Amino acid sequence: MSDHVVVELTADETYPLRLAVLRGDTPSKVVSFDQDLLPGTFHLGVRDGRDVIAVSTWAPLPHHDLPAVQLRGMATAAHLQGHGLGSLLLEAGCMRGATIAELVWARARDTALAFYLGHGFTVEGDGFIDEQTQKPHHLIVRRLT
Repeated sequence: MSDHVVVELTADETYPLRLAVLRGDTPSKVVSFDQDLLPGTFHLGVRDGRDVIAVSTWAPLPHHDLPAVQLRGMATAAHLQGHGLGSLLLEAGCMRGATIAELVWARARDTALAFYLGHGFTVEGDGFIDEQTQKPHHLIVRRLT
């Protein structure tokens, strides 16, 4: 992955990949998040030439009254999953998030839990079914400081 770099994106640039990867097999096709335009929110991605091949959104939102960043919309193009792009993107986001918060949290799909646990996240609480996707999720947290 040495030829891939993490870049700043606009919210709009994340939408095609969010739709393809995160909403393709769900009842909801909504790809915009309320957090997309919050002050301090940043969107990171990986490009392959002009194509965006991985995306993530990081919004400064507290967790249990602690300064935190919420990770949303983490997605890698299906044909490139398992090649390290998600890891590259996740670690870059956590490094940037550490400059503004003590921890990062997310509502992770159960199918992605092993990925997040492998990157230092822990599961917090019981699982639940996400209303928009109708897929099983867990709340995950990682201390950044």
